[in-house]
Amino acid sequence: MKADEPIRLRFEELRSFFASDRIPHPWFPALKNSKQPELEITWYCALVPPARVKELANDGGGWDFSIGDGAPTTWSTFGDPPEQGYYPYGNDGGIEPVVIMRHFHHNRPSSVELAQEFRLFHNLFDDRKKGRFLFADDDGNESEAARYTDDSMEIRIDLLLKFCAAKQYALAIYVDAFAYSTNSLDELGLAPTSEHDSGDAFMWSYSINPWDSFMDDDRKTIARLLGRKYVLPGPMPEVWPSRSKEYHEFIIDTQPDGTPIRHTCDPDQLANFFGANPDAPIYLTPVFFRSEVLAKYYADPEKYEVEDGSVRCSGMWSMRMDNDNDDYVVAWLGDLGRDLSDKERAYWLSYNIPPDGRKISDTCYARAIRGWFADPKKADHAFKQAYRLFREDFRKADGWDLFLELHDADQYCFKILHAPLAENGAEFDDQLINLTKLLVDSLNEAEIAKGLATLEKGDPGITKFEKFCGEKLPNLPAEHIAFLRELQRLRSTSAAHRKGSRYDKLVADLGLEDRGYREVFNEMLVKATRFLLDLRAAFHLPER
Repeated sequence: MKADEPIRLRFEELRSFFASDRIPHPWFPALKNSKQPELEITWYCALVPPARVKELANDGGGWDFSIGDGAPTTWSTFGDPPEQGYYPYGNDGGIEPVVIMRHFHHNRPSSVELAQEFRLFHNLFDDRKKGRFLFADDDGNESEAARYTDDSMEIRIDLLLKFCAAKQYALAIYVDAFAYSTNSLDELGLAPTSEHDSGDAFMWSYSINPWDSFMDDDRKTIARLLGRKYVLPGPMPEVWPSRSKEYHEFIIDTQPDGTPIRHTCDPDQLANFFGANPDAPIYLTPVFFRSEVLAKYYADPEKYEVEDGSVRCSGMWSMRMDNDNDDYVVAWLGDLGRDLSDKERAYWLSYNIPPDGRKISDTCYARAIRGWFADPKKADHAFKQAYRLFREDFRKADGWDLFLELHDADQYCFKILHAPLAENGAEFDDQLINLTKLLVDSLNEAEIAKGLATLEKGDPGITKFEKFCGEKLPNLPAEHIAFLRELQRLRSTSAAHRKGSRYDKLVADLGLEDRGYREVFNEMLVKATRFLLDLRAAFHLPER
């Protein structure tokens, strides 16, 4: 016999747990049953009105909410006439489930469900393939909020307590524990015992007795601890939480000797039209950044979206910006403080550069200062706008797609298409692939080939399109077919295959070493936009 076995059978640790303010963390066993040869513990929980906590804690019975409870029910009394009613959670005491264990007919498998109100409060996504609920913070970063199997559920306790505080309900924690021993009570030096203890927010009942098992095992003693405790809710969270006070200082100008001039981005510390902070910079003070600041957002198109004039994060936040410049990005000082979190501001700060004569783009000036509509001038924005409008107008006019809709798995190709942010060969290759998918791989060969008199078996896509243009679009300049072939050759030589002597020739032909990746790709985007505009004219599509 182990020396600590009597202590184990008395559940000393669980007894102290009930009377303390401890809560399992960071993961709370909202529904869990663990079985070992000598120990079996079941955890469960519910939500209880705080006004009932003392009453329930002094109720000498078992749990006040059982596994499987929580479903709606109707009731009726005997009498003339009988009274009828409806309980949304199956009881008249205001107790609500956090987790519902569901059982079905026809031997359908049981399932565990997390309370809808909790899921909606935290806007949790049910990732069923991995058996978890995902929570997104203010920066759009996802983390696990709950994990579940067919018969268990654990929840991040910080999210559960925040929900309890908002709802102003107490968290009821239920535990039912059995411990076994192969030694008799006499061998353990113990006697049959029944004990009970309770307080303002807990109760437990304990017993230890001989084990008369009908099973073929050697257990001789059984101990049981059945209890519950109630965790009162914290204060109601602020409806509008106070904004962070950790506003970063950004470079907004320089001294004559080159020393940076910095100022906080806290909107409350900027000059406004009402005369506050007259010596401070105004809200619309331009702050400049290296264009690589956008790399993080382009790299994760499922989470972020970079558009002409803004960057956004999965509906969590968005910020206006001026990204219609070739080698830098501009944001307003006040927007940096208002629209970004501390973490995002710190990220932008790492790319902050002095103005050094830089200015906002003409596009930004027209839109933000003069309040005009203005088309973008940057090559990638102009191309994406032309591509989107052409597809919309062509389908409306002709009833089919000249450029097929991208597969769901390829939608990112359009979203992340951009001029290289730096002189980076890998980025150049990636954007070549995206542009080629949009203009060459997406050509609707089946529709293009219909009725072509000159079509030959085995003609590749660009050749089909060339013959289509020759027969149906004689006014389309031939330079565009040459451009598509050049694009296909670039993709094959530079991005899609191992580089070799053909690539070296390509570098020389394009002048990549002298002109750089950014200039060459911008030139390709300009050609691509001109191609789309000439297509509009050839198909007689209305101007937009």
